[in-house]
Amino acid sequence: MRYVALLRGINVGGKNKLPMALLRDALGKASFYGVTTYIQSGNIVFNSDLKSAQCADIISELLKSEFDLAIPVMVKKQEEVSEILKASPFKTRTIENSKFMSFGFLNESPVQEKVNATEEFSTELETFKIVDDVIYFYCGVGFGKTKMTNAWFEKKLGVTSTMRNYNTTLKLTEL
Repeated sequence: MRYVALLRGINVGGKNKLPMALLRDALGKASFYGVTTYIQSGNIVFNSDLKSAQCADIISELLKSEFDLAIPVMVKKQEEVSEILKASPFKTRTIENSKFMSFGFLNESPVQEKVNATEEFSTELETFKIVDDVIYFYCGVGFGKTKMTNAWFEKKLGVTSTMRNYNTTLKLTEL
């Protein structure tokens, strides 16, 4: 099975430094093969015969033991990531300007009451939809200007999240 692993908060602002070459080597020695990384922010595509939850556990343990990093790891089948792109409620807007589109990958589906309360903050310029364990976020004001950050969504929803922009998410389906 081909998987995508998303590590939260890697190589951001000088924190959680992790050279991708060392990570690839370490994962190659574990239960994974065909390991590739994309950019320096913790995006990994690999093959494994294990289930996604098992892969996430192994990667988490490896990050702790080899790199002294305790960070959230989300693992999805690569085909699931493709389906997330296809299911986006903002396809038309994304075609017009993909730099304003991102996806929040959640460690679990939030409670529906929290989803409803959070979605009340969605506006025309900062519009988002939460479906199962994914946030579809079209941010017309730009991600540098919004107050709806990854931390904001985590606090409102009570779950762990990691965000990826459209181009990165698309690339992860192609590797």
